[in-house]
Amino acid sequence: MALRILSNANVSELLHTLNAVDIATLLNTLGDALASYSVGQEHLFQCHRQAVDRDNGPTMLFMPATLPGCSSVKVVGVPAPTPPQALTPSSPVPPKAISGAILVCDADGRASGLVNAAEITAFRTSLGSILAYQHRRRTANIVVFGAGKQALWHLRLALMLRGADIRSVVIVNRSEGRARGLLARLGEMDRVGVSSSSQHVHFSIVAAGSSPEQEIQLKSLVQNADVIFCTTPSRVPLFPGEWLLSKGRGSAAPFISAIGSYKLDMQELDPELLKAVVLDGKSPLTSNTHTDGDGQSGEGVVMVDSLEACAQEAGEIVLAGLRMESQLEIGFIHDRLKTSDAESRERLVSWLEEGLVMYKSVGLGIMDLAVSNALLDLAVSKEVGTCLDAF
Repeated sequence: MALRILSNANVSELLHTLNAVDIATLLNTLGDALASYSVGQEHLFQCHRQAVDRDNGPTMLFMPATLPGCSSVKVVGVPAPTPPQALTPSSPVPPKAISGAILVCDADGRASGLVNAAEITAFRTSLGSILAYQHRRRTANIVVFGAGKQALWHLRLALMLRGADIRSVVIVNRSEGRARGLLARLGEMDRVGVSSSSQHVHFSIVAAGSSPEQEIQLKSLVQNADVIFCTTPSRVPLFPGEWLLSKGRGSAAPFISAIGSYKLDMQELDPELLKAVVLDGKSPLTSNTHTDGDGQSGEGVVMVDSLEACAQEAGEIVLAGLRMESQLEIGFIHDRLKTSDAESRERLVSWLEEGLVMYKSVGLGIMDLAVSNALLDLAVSKEVGTCLDAF
């Protein structure tokens, strides 16, 4: 059995040369995999990931996954957080990067691919957010919290798909140096890869702080944002929910994606905002996912990658006390966009385009498997990576 090995440089080469058609194909591939999990039978065959935490040390994650004809396991190390005092504008200390590998096997368990996970983890998570974001009607003003790889790929994909519609991108981060590094990487991607149509976009950086002036500035940015990408492992909400719930918002309802927090003691979104969305909103669908629940008439919903995973790992979901009936899996939505009757689809599309859409993701192994398989196929066609004829 031949084994193809993709180093971090190989993965970066493949990802940086993707065009809009490639991304659309990958979005559909990921959406179909998530749909098989949400409305098919694949949820029956998935194992929840295991985490090993060491005191003052890294978190090791073990994520198995399976799809018809293949399976995988990802091992990833999440370094301990950098102390806040080490991140200052005068002497920024970049945090250690997440590292790991994904082993892909065929239906008989024979190894067919080994993929460095450093870049692909950020890419597949961002791709999940973009699966929902791509429907937005207004995306002129984007605010992103964080300046790591997740923030990079959220912006890169958004700019490639909707660059002509984007006017302003604001990066909110404690370290101005890291934020400037993110902008430099975006520029480099344009130079060595496919242009993301960002020449007309105004990029700016805002320091994340607690001074009254900074709070006033951040409140204005959040209230006027069309899109908010949250990509930090924060243990407290990045902004008060009241900022979006109060009267006098300067723009229509935003799209919000929160993918940075992945433990019960973490939260990027204000639980009060999640509760308000459920109580005050309207459900775009009246049926739910593989849990056989029913959406409540007149009740809003929060979009998630997995009901079970978020119940175990999404701090803001748990603190808000959201019932599973108040959540919709993104795979379910992807399926309904293809299979619903005209009236139901119109209602769903209207919500995706203009509603207050909030997406929470903690990551699934099936996402790694679907994207890794697609990249391995792409690597074969482009002769990228190292191939061992016999492993």
